[in-house]
Amino acid sequence: MTVFENFTKKVTETAKAAAKKSSELVEVTKINLSIGTEENKIERTYAEIGKLVYKAYSEGENVGDTFKEYCEKIEASEEAIKGFKQKILELKNIKACPSCGAELEIDVLFCPKCGTKQEIAKPEASGPKGKVCAGCGAAVEEETAFCTKCGAKID
Repeated sequence: MTVFENFTKKVTETAKAAAKKSSELVEVTKINLSIGTEENKIERTYAEIGKLVYKAYSEGENVGDTFKEYCEKIEASEEAIKGFKQKILELKNIKACPSCGAELEIDVLFCPKCGTKQEIAKPEASGPKGKVCAGCGAAVEEETAFCTKCGAKID
């Protein structure tokens, strides 16, 4: 064999080996992607199981002591979230409709989205400074003759 033939043979063998390695790498990558997909399915199923257990707990069903502890943790977190959301509403000086959850101005009497009558905000324990409407408890300016919230005559 000549040097050229040896060189050609070596290049051919190297190319075949590289192609085999490349093919193996592609297959391994495909399999790893399949493993990742199946692992994601398992994680979603775990989450679904947890949601079902928590739903059963919320509906008063017995979920066992092991799960009850976790459900109580979720319940505590949900209460904390409600408190945080309420603080946000207070900072924005708005309220949420108890029926549909729409954000409303504090003095709105009916929700524009669902029509639910809103509770009138009670005056603070210390009370507002100045005159107060006897009809609704809203603060009114000294020279006001009628309440701008409920229309009652101010004495």
